Formats: sequence, C-alpha cells, structure tokens
Amino acid sequence: MVSAPDRPWSRLSVALLTATATVLAAALLVHLAMIFLTLAPANVLKARDQEVINSYVQPEFGQDWKLFAPNPKQRNDAIGVRLRTTGARGARHVSGWINLTDQDVAAIKGALAPSHVNQNMLRLAWDNSEALHGPGDRPTGIRGVVAGAYLKRVVLQRVGHRWRGEPVTAVQIAGRYTMVPPPSWTGEETPDTTTYRVLPWWPVTDQDYRGL
Repeated sequence: MVSAPDRPWSRLSVALLTATATVLAAALLVHLAMIFLTLAPANVLKARDQEVINSYVQPEFGQDWKLFAPNPKQRNDAIGVRLRTTGARGARHVSGWINLTDQDVAAIKGALAPSHVNQNMLRLAWDNSEALHGPGDRPTGIRGVVAGAYLKRVVLQRVGHRWRGEPVTAVQIAGRYTMVPPPSWTGEETPDTTTYRVLPWWPVTDQDYRGL
C-alpha cells in the first residue's frame, strides 16, 4: 500500500503552529519572570535590571496588595491644568482650565479593558507630588523634586508641545476634591464642600519633553 505524498502546505502549517506556540511560551515565561522579580525580595538580578523590570511591569501590570484588602476612595479627585504660551511677538497668553481627569474618565467609560494609564497614571503622579511637597509647595528633598518633575511630564504628555499654535512655556496644575456621600443607611453626613489645591506656575523647557 502506497502512502499519500506529503503536502507542502501541511508541513508549513505544522511549522507555523510550532513557531507560534514557541513564541507564546517564551513570552509567557518572560512575563512570569518579570512579575516574579518585581515581587521578589532584593537580589542581584533585581538590583542589576531594576530599570528594565519597571519599564515592563509599570503601569499595566503593577502589583498592589489592596486588591485583596481594598480601601475605597472617599473623595472624588479631579486634576486640571492651564497653560501659558508665548506668541510670535512675545505676547503671553493663558489658557482656560483643562480637566485632565475628565479625559481619563471618558477613555475608561465603555472600555472592555480600560488601561491602567487612564485609570492611575495621572492620579498617582498627583498623589505622590502632593505628598512630597510641604508648606509653600516646596519639595521635601530629592524625592519631592523628582515627583514634581514626573507630574509635570505626565501633564505635558497629555497637552503636547503647543497650544493653539503657540509653544507651551509654563503650566499650572490644580486638584479639586469633593467628598463622596456616604450610603443613606449609615446616617452620616458629609460636608457639601469642594476644596482646591492650586500649585504655582512651573516653567516648561525642551528638557521636560525629552522622551515623551
């Protein structure tokens, strides 16, 4: 009995499936290794490749133990910015307030897999900067300086280099806080007030856009 000759397309299909399975398995192993290293205690690999690990894990795969012990936010925060621009003849112009949180909320609504960038990046940048700035909005040490620079870069990533055709030369960032009303069955009352924190104007240079 003579067997049917091998079909070239059949061998090609098997080769493609094998290659695909190999690539997926390798990607899975890399992913698991990165997650393991970011959670593992300090070690040589973690110390040597911390920057690579962070660039892969953050912000999409960030690990947070609050997943198992959630502490719901008790206030609604909104972060906004207004821009100072310079015209062709040196005239300065100031934009109205731009609600960046509204942009993130709009990107999340209806999304089947909302990005952590829209959910957390701006909020965490604001929270860190706020926590590391003291009286007079002065940074508390080098960490405060880095947190402020990071917040400014996150905002500039949203608004771009130019506003209405003019280069952005300074930004002013502000936060608005409104307490979330408690459930009616608690009998608690929440002050019907809104508070604000407005930061000073921060100058913008080409260095602030580097890598954005």
